[in-house]
Parts: sequence; structure tokens; C-alpha cells
Amino acid sequence: PSLLASDGPGFRRDLALATWGLFVGLALIMLAGGLFATLLGVRSERTGLPTAVSSLISASYYAGFLVGSRVTLRGLGKVGHIRVYSALASLLAAAMVGVGITESPVAWSLLRLVTGMCTAGLYVVAESWLNDLATNSNRGRLLAVYGVVTTAFFGIGQVVLFTFNPLAVTGFAVAAIITSL
Repeated sequence: PSLLASDGPGFRRDLALATWGLFVGLALIMLAGGLFATLLGVRSERTGLPTAVSSLISASYYAGFLVGSRVTLRGLGKVGHIRVYSALASLLAAAMVGVGITESPVAWSLLRLVTGMCTAGLYVVAESWLNDLATNSNRGRLLAVYGVVTTAFFGIGQVVLFTFNPLAVTGFAVAAIITSL
């Protein structure tokens, strides 16, 4: 078959069916991530943490991000996309609730490390999954949808912050529930 035939309406429909679940999952994770990250920042400020401590908590996320991308690649090879994605989302939800039920900066820093690892891992899983589905003719469109979904829903999560008290566990629990979904 020609390349044109493999990129016709039927192929696009099949690709949409193959990716819709991944994009919905990413949208929910980014929505929760935007809410969670913003809640934690506001909570840090409201509890009076020094800037240096808040910075350490933020830096922990990025340290976890570096580690998570490496660790996830090994897991993908051993147990596959779905199991790794599920495990990371579950661990991410637990870490979000953990932040909500404690006020310890040390715990926040460790849990923020975990959220960085999980978020990086979820990106690796999603991107490798999309890469497996992509052809040279549709790769750009898939990555464009991926970029719009992740950016838009992270931003929406930040706006949702205003419906929650950052000192209460409720917003963190809602972020965890959304992550679990």
C-alpha cells in the first residue's frame, strides 16, 4: 500500500481511537498537576516558609524529574506501557495526598521528589506510546495535540486553585482523585 492510503480517513479514525484514552489520561494528570503544584506553592507561602526552603522543595521536583525519566525506561522494557503508567499515576496520587496531610518541609521535599519522578515517568510513557503509534506523516499532528493537551490542562489546573483553601487537604485530595482517574 502507498503512504497516502495509510493516512486516509480510516487511518485517522483508527489513530484517534488508539490515542483518545492516552490524551484524556494526560489531560487529567496535567489538570491535577497544575492544581497540585500551585496549591503547594501557595500553601508554602501561607505557612510562612522561608524562600530558601520553598526553593528546595521546588528543586526536589526537578531532581525527581531527572531520575524519573531514567528509571521509567527500565520499567517500560520489563512490564510495558500500561503497567508503568498505572503504577506511576497511583504513586503520584499518593504523594499528592501525602503533601496535603503534612506540614513538614522535609516531607514536602521528599514527596515533591516523588511527584517529579512520577511526572517525568508519565511523560516518558506517553511520549513513547505516541512514538510507537506515529508515522512520519502524522508525527507532527500527534505531538501538536500532545503539546496543546498538556499545556492547556496544566493551566486550567492552576486556575481551579481558587476554589480550594490551600491550607486544607481538600485541594490535594481532589488533585489525587483526578490523577487516579
